[in-house]
Amino acid sequence: MRRSLVVSLALLAIVRSPAVAQTCMGLASFSNAPMQLTGNGNFSSGVNSFGATVGYGMQSGLWGNLGVSTLSIDGASSHPLGIGAHAGYETAVGKSRNPIHVCPNASFTYGNGPDDVNFNASTQDITLGVNVGTVMGGSNPRMKIVPTAGFSYAHTKLSAKDDAGASLGSASDSYGLAQLGVGLVMNQNISIRPSIDIPLKSGYDTRFGLTLGYNFGSKGAPARRR
Repeated sequence: MRRSLVVSLALLAIVRSPAVAQTCMGLASFSNAPMQLTGNGNFSSGVNSFGATVGYGMQSGLWGNLGVSTLSIDGASSHPLGIGAHAGYETAVGKSRNPIHVCPNASFTYGNGPDDVNFNASTQDITLGVNVGTVMGGSNPRMKIVPTAGFSYAHTKLSAKDDAGASLGSASDSYGLAQLGVGLVMNQNISIRPSIDIPLKSGYDTRFGLTLGYNFGSKGAPARRR
């Protein structure tokens, strides 16, 4: 049973990652429109995930989103459902026309599943990290190219119970996660961002992702200076 938990944990961990937002992560900035909807997919060997988020960013640089996701695992009849939150703070470094945007950020996701005969699992995933991104010089204002990179510390825990509610044990793991992506931002509010996530630990597969985003809403009035 312990081996089953460890295998399930590895399968889940390679696709559990926060959905992304803002220039530092390769999508349209909240400074242009404070509301954001995204849809995303992540693909690796035998495991795929699909999700959506809704987020809001403040003029101060604080932002956050809530999301849902589901997993498709080869050979598994159930499709685990995840609910998560992701928050961070964006700041610009440098005084050039194309500064580097930096986002310290953190996320938490609770997952229900995967389940099997007399096996009911749940997961908890936490990440702490930093992402950086910048608009490439010479980009067309209607089509900005935003390369991005990041590093996160990820911790995943899986617990399992039988149909009677008795514990079957738990397993947890921690690892580093490197992230690379290139965002295409059109008209300042439509984003397309292919990406690659590279777990920095043996036993975890590299995953490829695609995120689509749409920003909308009116900017808040700037704070009045005294």
